Amino acid sequence: MDRWPARFHLRWQAPAFGAMAVAAGLAAIAPLASLIVLAFGETGDLWTHLARYVIPAALAQTALLLAGVAVVTIIIGSSTAWLVTTFAFPGRDALSWLLPLPLAIPTYIVAYVYVDILDALGPVQSALRAVFGWHSAADYWFPNVRSLTGAILLFGFVLYPYVYLAARAMFQTQGPLFTEPARMLGARPWELVRRITLPLARPAISVGVSLALLETLNDIGASEYLGVHTLTLSIFTTWLNRGSLAGAAQMACLMLLIVIALIALERRGRRRRGFAASATDLRRLSPITLTGPARWIALIGCFVPVVLGFLPATP
Repeated sequence: MDRWPARFHLRWQAPAFGAMAVAAGLAAIAPLASLIVLAFGETGDLWTHLARYVIPAALAQTALLLAGVAVVTIIIGSSTAWLVTTFAFPGRDALSWLLPLPLAIPTYIVAYVYVDILDALGPVQSALRAVFGWHSAADYWFPNVRSLTGAILLFGFVLYPYVYLAARAMFQTQGPLFTEPARMLGARPWELVRRITLPLARPAISVGVSLALLETLNDIGASEYLGVHTLTLSIFTTWLNRGSLAGAAQMACLMLLIVIALIALERRGRRRRGFAASATDLRRLSPITLTGPARWIALIGCFVPVVLGFLPATP
């Protein structure tokens, strides 16, 4: 008699969990299914116009933006993670938690702040005109922040923490197993980073870059404000300005292919790279103490990304 309730419970437990799994799967694929259904709607002659005049330019702008953001985030995120993990210098402990802070500020807010600061009527150019006696913007050249280059740098300085956090976690676990024996054999820091640190951290870096690129691809506000006509912005304008939900859905399916390609590249970066540090090895790599100008160079190199990515948007 005592076993009957337990058997009854186990009999219905598996179907219940199965139904919950099916319901969760249906809820997950519902947006994708609705997007595909909408993409089969009638667009008239609009798709011909989009394919000829809108999509090629948007794809080119999107590709250039993603490529530039990937380069900037890899350089800043990997280098700062390597510096705070490998070396000891003034402010290292504070910078280790200050460096992720740019993720706390939305990208479009940072874009608004930089345009206000660096625009022709902003404080920077106004001060330059006052100091050098220039009368208008036509008397000198100043880089335009509302451009593709400005968008690449802005996105890079805001989103590099994705790479920083992933790379730093990998660097911290590499020390006892790989880097420390190489040090004992006389390897220099540059040899360590070229032969051991970066090759081992490449899967983690690829994950961080993929997250940064997906965040870039998802952005509308900053891209529009900076004058970069990405594919995401084209979807938005096709839906609202041209009143074509089907055309926007078709372009969204195209962008979905880009997302799938980014995920495939990330998985390819981790393919056949199953090495990892032992979870039970709690040792940490003893940092190399920098002396002389090198310690201040390391401090400046880690502090500049924080200043450019976080401090301008703080009140």
